[in-house]
Amino acid sequence: MPPFKDESLIIISPGSQCTLAQLGLPESFTPPAWRFPTRMFPGPSPGEWEPTKIRSAAPSAPSMTNGTTVDGADPPEIDMSDAPRPEPTSEAQVVENLQESDSTDAAVTYEEDPTSTEGAVYPLKDGHIEDWPCFLALLTHVFNTLSPPFHTPVLVISQPCWSARDHEIVTQFFFETFKIPAFCLMDSALAACYAYGISTATIVDVGYGKCDVTAVNDFAVCDLGRGAAIRGAGGQGMTRRLLELLEKKGFDERMCEELKKSSICEILPPDVPLPGAPQSPPREVPNPAAAASTGAIDSGATINGAAEANGTKIGTAPRGPGEDTEVGLDGFNGDDEDNEGVLDVASIVARGNASEILAKREREKQEKAAAKKAAGADAARAVRLRNSEKPTATFSYEDYEPVADDLTNGSSNETRRVRKRKRDVVVGVERFMAASPSSSSHSSEGVLDIIARAIHNAILSVHDVSIRSTLWENLIILGNGSRIRGFTPALLATLAQQYTLSPSTATIFTSELPSNLSTPLPTGGTNTPVPGQPIHPMHHPAGHGVNPLLVAATHANQSQTQNLPSQQPASNLHVPGGAQDQQNPHHHRGHNQTPTHIKVVKAPEYFPEWKESATAAAGGGAGTGMEEATFLGAQVAAKVVFVVDQGISKGFLTRADYNDLGPGGIHECAM
Repeated sequence: MPPFKDESLIIISPGSQCTLAQLGLPESFTPPAWRFPTRMFPGPSPGEWEPTKIRSAAPSAPSMTNGTTVDGADPPEIDMSDAPRPEPTSEAQVVENLQESDSTDAAVTYEEDPTSTEGAVYPLKDGHIEDWPCFLALLTHVFNTLSPPFHTPVLVISQPCWSARDHEIVTQFFFETFKIPAFCLMDSALAACYAYGISTATIVDVGYGKCDVTAVNDFAVCDLGRGAAIRGAGGQGMTRRLLELLEKKGFDERMCEELKKSSICEILPPDVPLPGAPQSPPREVPNPAAAASTGAIDSGATINGAAEANGTKIGTAPRGPGEDTEVGLDGFNGDDEDNEGVLDVASIVARGNASEILAKREREKQEKAAAKKAAGADAARAVRLRNSEKPTATFSYEDYEPVADDLTNGSSNETRRVRKRKRDVVVGVERFMAASPSSSSHSSEGVLDIIARAIHNAILSVHDVSIRSTLWENLIILGNGSRIRGFTPALLATLAQQYTLSPSTATIFTSELPSNLSTPLPTGGTNTPVPGQPIHPMHHPAGHGVNPLLVAATHANQSQTQNLPSQQPASNLHVPGGAQDQQNPHHHRGHNQTPTHIKVVKAPEYFPEWKESATAAAGGGAGTGMEEATFLGAQVAAKVVFVVDQGISKGFLTRADYNDLGPGGIHECAM
């Protein structure tokens, strides 16, 4: 087989709403070059599919005035094809009738309507393939549009919910229909790991109508406990929640979708109150001086409050004799604001440098005026509130309205013209509640709670417990459903609130422990055996000084006798990776049940085009630009599998292997 080249590779990533595709790999990987709507329209004939809406359009007859047309031409002949005809008496009359019927059928024409979605069929629903003929027609349209050369391998990104039978059907379709030399199916979670250059991570892919949560260990997908196609946890669920809140105010689903994509729609962390919500009253301090001395309140605030209570102006010394006082007439305290325009002529004449003094005074006045202007600008900037602090906000919405002339003339809906209309819509605090629990679902969990629970279940289902902490610290959040502003910080805050064990929790176990219990490492303590007493049952075999009560809190679902018998000698301590691990593979060590840190993997910065896309998305106020990083990972994998590896590691299925093994041979590929 001849080697594959970068310019002859096809990558296809089907999605519920948009299918990404690209022919060839550039020198520096770029965002997808082609975006196809994941929909098809039934064609004029049964079994045919078209990428756009096809309408039948009959030619309209010209209008006539006084027996002639408006343009002065002769009137058309009256069509009498529907009139009853006598039976033909000769062969010539039969031929004439057939020709007339053909001319009548040719009068019906068809035209494309690229903007219409009426009658569209979406083959993918929540990741599942619902309509196979439509889906295969979509793949045919994408392949023919790219128009690849003959010797072109294909890589397709598969959804986590696709079954083994689905993989075989797609494989058979590409080999039998397009006669390709090689084919590869790659899991979307594995492609995300290739994009970020990490082998072990937890992938959270938030799509249109669903969310996928996958744990990947050393480039191997962990199918046990995987959250595939979690319904109600995607972007559509958040749009419907906004519609539920704003439908009474005249919003429709399209308006809610535009609101979700705007910069004023934001998801706040659980501990951030909505703007305008009642705040708790400030705590009263009975003794301000004592509180300030202990650091309970600011000493400066105490002094200012006491001075204002006494009626004294802050920053102004009292008048009268003695130290720290000012002497002078009322209204003349030495400030330039009070003495502006008043000059001491006698002192100026006595010094003999009147011009210098006047120039200096004028310069000081200009500097003070500039300082006042800058202070006013700073105060104006300080008054500007963040979006999360505004009770209401406005976003621009574009819709279509019928032309007034068509309404007056009474035109039909098919011929009525429309025009764009842009208007500003005011939204209240409902714009912060897209991820809140829905009142119609009879559940107290919102979108963030559902995703957080799926992440927790996926990580706890990993067999190798030693990598669970790594999975918690390597979160990858992507998908266009996560493009909404504040989604990632709010999800991390939800995880931290529900599942994180604070490191300070260990300090509550450091006092009043029996001497035969181990003490935490920060205190430097170890087991102190008491003569005549066996090792306490709470002793943790792999603790090495870890507090047993803290171990019990983080391993609540395990029996203590499973770890180590209570009468086991102290010399027979557990060694990680030893014989006891082989006998009990589910033995837990460390903080595996409850994490202490949750982090997000930093996006790669060595792809300039993807970095520019991320910068543009950040400028728009929503998203990071890496929501489609799955396609970037597919580009990296295609480069490695087809060009660099050339099939040595069995990363794809060749034409020869397909002829020998059939469609089932796709399961033997490494990807």
